[in-house]
Amino acid sequence: MKSFVFLLVTCFHFSVSSQIVTNNPQQDSGKQKKKDSLSTLYLDFHQLSTSPNLLQNTDFLTIPLGERANETPLKVWSFQAGICAPITKHFSIDGGLAWMQNGEQYNWTSNSTDSSYAYTTKYRYFGMPLQLKYQTGKDIVFFVGAGLSPQLFQSYQQDIRWTDSLGNASKQSLKDENMCETFVLSAIASTGIQIHFKSNYGLRLSVQYRHQLSNGYGPYQYFKYFTTGIGGGIALTRKF
Repeated sequence: MKSFVFLLVTCFHFSVSSQIVTNNPQQDSGKQKKKDSLSTLYLDFHQLSTSPNLLQNTDFLTIPLGERANETPLKVWSFQAGICAPITKHFSIDGGLAWMQNGEQYNWTSNSTDSSYAYTTKYRYFGMPLQLKYQTGKDIVFFVGAGLSPQLFQSYQQDIRWTDSLGNASKQSLKDENMCETFVLSAIASTGIQIHFKSNYGLRLSVQYRHQLSNGYGPYQYFKYFTTGIGGGIALTRKF
C-alpha cells in the first residue's frame, strides 16, 4: 500500500514539474528572448558528508547512547535525475527522482594490544526531491533553492572490521531492514552556478545541504535517528 501511495506521489510530483513552452508571436524573430522559457533536464552526482544525530527513544526505553555517541561523519554518494522548469523570469521548480544515501562510521583502537573495532553504516533511500529555486543570469546562471525530499527506505548495511589482541583480522556485513522506518522526510537546500553551452548542453556545479526531519528508526528501537549532510555536486544538463 505504501509503495502504491509513493507511486501516486511520484506522478503528482512530475505533473507539477512539467511545463508547456510557448512562443510570443509579437516578439521579433531576429531577437533572442531575454527570458529563458526552456526547461532543463539533468543528471546530478553529489557527495555529502553525513553526520548522525542520535537521541534516546524515551517513548520506548531510556538507554544511554554509549559508544554510538562517538560515531563520526561518513562521505557518501547520491544520484538524481530530474527537470528544472521555469515558472517566472527568476523562479523555477526543480524536481526529480533520486537514489540517496546517509551514513556514519566508528573506529576504535586499543592502546595496549593489537585489538581494534571499526564499522561503516549506510542507509539507502529512493527520494523525490522538490525545490523552489531563484535564478539569475543567461549563459552563466546563479541559483539558490530550498525544498523537501520525501524518501522511501531501500536498504541498510553495516560493514564491520575488527582484530583481536593478537592482530588476527575478521569482518562481517550486517543487513537489518526491520530496524528502519519505511518513510522519512528531509529538508534540502542548494546553491551554485549553471553553465549553458551553445549546443543546449551544460554543466551545473552546486553546494548541497540535507537535514532529515523525521526519525529514521522504528518506534521500538533504542534510539531515534536523524542525520545532516553537506557537500558538493556536479550535473550534466540538457535544455529543451
